[in-house]
Amino acid sequence: MIFRRYRQKQQARNISSHLRLRVESCVSTVLDLNLRLGEGKIKPEVVRQFERLRESLRLVNDDSVDETDIDRIEEATNQLLAEIRVNYGESLAGLPREGRTH
Repeated sequence: MIFRRYRQKQQARNISSHLRLRVESCVSTVLDLNLRLGEGKIKPEVVRQFERLRESLRLVNDDSVDETDIDRIEEATNQLLAEIRVNYGESLAGLPREGRTH
């Protein structure tokens, strides 16, 4: 019984860590792309929001990470990438393709 509880807690931690990594991936993708494109290509407010999200991640407890919120962040990131792809064409090699979650 003790081992089962420990295993369940460990599985919950692994899931939380996975969710955190998904958010960190989105944040890194947007901020790296902003550097690659050059200042002003992505709306400054969008960049500021992702920078705040990166700072906030340091304060977030893994147990409070919700998959629904992560899905929304990933969707917003994918929409931003799609808009950038439309504006800059396929010249941005290395960007995740539509439908792929980063």
